[in-house]
Amino acid sequence: MLRKSMLVILALFIVIEWGPLSDERAKYGIAKGNPFIKEVVITFDDGPRETGMQELDAILSSYDVKATFFLVGKFAERFSNITLMLHRQGYELANHTYTHPRLYQDHTAHIVRQAERCDEVLERLGIRKTRFLRPPGGHFNMEIFNAMRRMNLPLGLWSLNTADYTGRPAEEIYNLVIGSARNGDIILMHSGMPNTVEALPRVIEGLKRRGFTIIRLEDMWNSGNT
Repeated sequence: MLRKSMLVILALFIVIEWGPLSDERAKYGIAKGNPFIKEVVITFDDGPRETGMQELDAILSSYDVKATFFLVGKFAERFSNITLMLHRQGYELANHTYTHPRLYQDHTAHIVRQAERCDEVLERLGIRKTRFLRPPGGHFNMEIFNAMRRMNLPLGLWSLNTADYTGRPAEEIYNLVIGSARNGDIILMHSGMPNTVEALPRVIEGLKRRGFTIIRLEDMWNSGNT
């Protein structure tokens, strides 16, 4: 019981301290950027989807925004033409496992294999190995930490969840992001959500109006190492 409590405390400490200014960052990953720099990252999970991706690309391209897409390997394989389109457009493609399982319930070897299979799909398409893994649901434990450290694949979490997967209206998505965004935030959205597509132009305009620069997750990570 004591050991379990200590692990919970450790996990909470990591979540609170993650970011470029924390020593834990180099071991485990990133959930928030530098609080002194007016930058944010927009990320999209669970893609690529059969519909809605071209609309996302059209919006992002029109504002010259390079988002980060966390791809599920089986979808990246099934919709390889969309995966290649995202790659050609210069978006950052990251690892969201191969089948989107509950990683926190798995053992280390299976966690590693889920990440490897996703990367293998992208490598067969001529896309470089991913830089970050985001566990489905954002759930993590020591098994996941151990697996990621073994693979030298940092976790890429988030600090601002739009909860667009709940069917939240576009107006609420916009109000949440613009009202809550802070320096270094990593914003979680999802591919294939019509309300997200509807909200995205106003979200980007609102963030820029507030003075934020929108960058990729890799750029936020690299800036913490300089």
